[in-house]
Amino acid sequence: MSGLFAVIMAGGSGTRFWPASRERRPKQFQAIGTDAPLLAATSARLAPLIPPERQMVITAARHAEAVRELLPDVPPTQVIGEPAARDTAACVGLAGQVVARIDADATVVAMPADHVLSPVADYHAALLAAEAALAAHPDSLLVFGVEPDRPATGYGWLRRGDRVGEYGGREVYALDAFVEKPDARRAQELLDAGGHFFNAGLFAFRPEALETAYVSHLPDMVEPLRRMGRAFHGDEFDAVLKQGFGKLQKISIDYGVMERLHSALLLPLPLRWDDVGSWDALARLKAADADGNVVEGEAVVLESHRNIVSARDGVVAIKGVDDLIVVHTPDATLVCRRDDEQGVKQIVEALKAAGLEKYL
Repeated sequence: MSGLFAVIMAGGSGTRFWPASRERRPKQFQAIGTDAPLLAATSARLAPLIPPERQMVITAARHAEAVRELLPDVPPTQVIGEPAARDTAACVGLAGQVVARIDADATVVAMPADHVLSPVADYHAALLAAEAALAAHPDSLLVFGVEPDRPATGYGWLRRGDRVGEYGGREVYALDAFVEKPDARRAQELLDAGGHFFNAGLFAFRPEALETAYVSHLPDMVEPLRRMGRAFHGDEFDAVLKQGFGKLQKISIDYGVMERLHSALLLPLPLRWDDVGSWDALARLKAADADGNVVEGEAVVLESHRNIVSARDGVVAIKGVDDLIVVHTPDATLVCRRDDEQGVKQIVEALKAAGLEKYL
């Protein structure tokens, strides 16, 4: 058995997947381009390398019980509900403190709950390589970079530095820099230049090294997070968490820690990866028909091209339309242009403004 411990970050709201994703049941609880809910698929993908008893899920407090029901083999105390949304620095920092109480010598891999990776065997090999790299460089933090297959603009990139060594049969490099989300021209330049990778939001670290990084770069978080870690497994844990977590700085671990480090490691991931960030992801996860339409559920598509159709209740029928997203649920239907990436978020905001929160 490896000394790996997994932390699954499941606190997102998934507004870009409305109306399938709702506040009471966000996208990590949905099967979107997968056979199982995304969170369940993420947990299952880790096994048998990292069994459920060495997994932790950090989610919103209102979803903690739903996570325990979905993942009954993960110890209930290792499903932690955040009383407030404070972004990934607070989430990962809390995880580091708690894992230190469970297994101080563990190598921790932190990952989003709603990504798709394959093949699984190569993913496991990369996790073991990260463990070996951090055994050799225990004071470093490591970020995984996905080898790019397109000039993507929806997330940040990573620039590779000098080669550090080979661990578990995988090349590991210094992390030279984070690159902000590029525009289309800059993304093509990064792809053409080589040596750049998608930032998948996937990290590995040893708890002591993570705390040291927070002492240097997010010092105000350290003592509150230590108090929460010390309270873990005690009767007062929920009270300590509720009292202190919402006061933590709201900042991502990228901005708060990783971009400020001088010795982070980069491990390339030559995998098929998708962050399942919007409905357009279905076109990458499911096969299209001869006219470029991607369909899930019961649907009839006539004289139409390049549409994404998700029928989650009843049947959807379209005719003579192109380049649309059509999603139907029991109480809400979405129709928007496929190239309008921000459109779904704008619809969610418009529903709020119209007093229609019952549909969110």
